[in-house]
Formats: sequence, C-alpha cells, structure tokens
Amino acid sequence: MTPRPAATVVVATPAPAGLEFLLLQRPRDARFGAGAWAFPGGAIDEDDACATWAARLPGAVEAAACVAALRELFEETGIMPAPLPGRGPEALVEARQALLSERIRFSRVAERLELDFSSTPIVYFARWITPRGAALRFDTRFFLLSLEERPSRVSLTPEHEAAIWTTPSAALRRFSAGRLPMMFPTARTIERLAGFRSVDDAMKALRGVHVEPALVRRGVGEKGVTLLAPGDPGYDEVR
Repeated sequence: MTPRPAATVVVATPAPAGLEFLLLQRPRDARFGAGAWAFPGGAIDEDDACATWAARLPGAVEAAACVAALRELFEETGIMPAPLPGRGPEALVEARQALLSERIRFSRVAERLELDFSSTPIVYFARWITPRGAALRFDTRFFLLSLEERPSRVSLTPEHEAAIWTTPSAALRRFSAGRLPMMFPTARTIERLAGFRSVDDAMKALRGVHVEPALVRRGVGEKGVTLLAPGDPGYDEVR
C-alpha cells in the first residue's frame, strides 16, 4: 500500500521547565492509532496545494503539508496561529463550523478572513513513514509551531477524546510507565524535543534542517516485535 501524504504539528509554548506542547488523544475505537496520544494532524488534501496559499506561507516549508498541518490544527482544536485583521472570535467559530461540515474549503476561509501565515513561526523538521505491511500507511511531515503563550482553550471535535499540555520529560516518564500510549514517531519526536532548553532553541536548531524520510521498520527482539528507526541497532537487518 502506498502511504498517504499527511502532516502533523507540534504546538509548543514556553514553560518554566523549557517548553511544553499539545497532545490529543485519539478515540479508542479509531482505525489508526486507537487510544494513542498524538500531535494534531491528518491527511493532505487537494485544496492544501491550491494557488491561494502561494503568498500566505513562510518560506522553506513544504507548502501543501504546511497548510494541511495548520488546517488540521484549526479543525481539531480551534487554534488559529494567524492574525485576524478587523475580525472577532465569532468569525473564527463560524469558519471552523463551516470547515468541519465541509461547506467551505480552507483556502476560502483564508480569503474571507484574510489569513496570512507568512510570519507564523513554523518549521518543517521531520518526516516519518508507516512500516510496510501496515493496514493503514501514512507519509507524515512534522512541523514545529511556536506560540508565545498557551491558548486559553482547546475546543475538541469527536475526532479526539482529550487534550493535554505537557513537557517532554513529563510525557516521556508517563509513556515509559505505560500511562501515556503514543505512536512510535510521536515518542521519538518528543525525545528529540527533550534536548532543547526552550522553544526558541528548538526553532533555531530545527529551522532549515535537511529532512530525510524515516521509514519505520518492524524488528523482533526479546520482547517480541519492536519498531525501529533509521540508525537504530538492527534497522538495516530488517525490511
């Protein structure tokens, strides 16, 4: 099965411990990642690549994937990381409702609300591909979005059951204890973020990095099937 192009976004804000980010819990009956905590995101659609976005995005990003990440963030949480010139919050609520009900496309929302993401602090820093043989496969671009402060509210849809803001260290502790199930790329991304002292440090380090697609592979260890990333011991020995 050819992996479906997708995008996800790590929404990071400053915290006393360095940085914190948003995780959403997928439904326990979901076809993909059931019950897992993940970053906002989803599949890239045709509208994400339309001409409307040409002058509305920051440079050095994969345009369609960046749009998809921002669209999914807005759809799934109501968070809009772009200024709204002369518009109130009611306009955003109406636009989101229309978007979720598929009465309007995101490009049209951008035109109506004059959305401009060209100054939005967002960087493309990773790309993970679901293992061969999986029932559902995705080729997902990962973005890091910096917000000055945590949004006052996260408004979820039935696509998710809960939301939390957490630090990398806290998330990894809970994951290791089995209290915060996560998909493999999510956990590896958090491990990577744990190496930064602040959101600014992460943005500076990840801006403009060369991104190599990382195909996850299944290996067999003492505890049974295990997932491996490029560079892990035994990765080149399995397909």
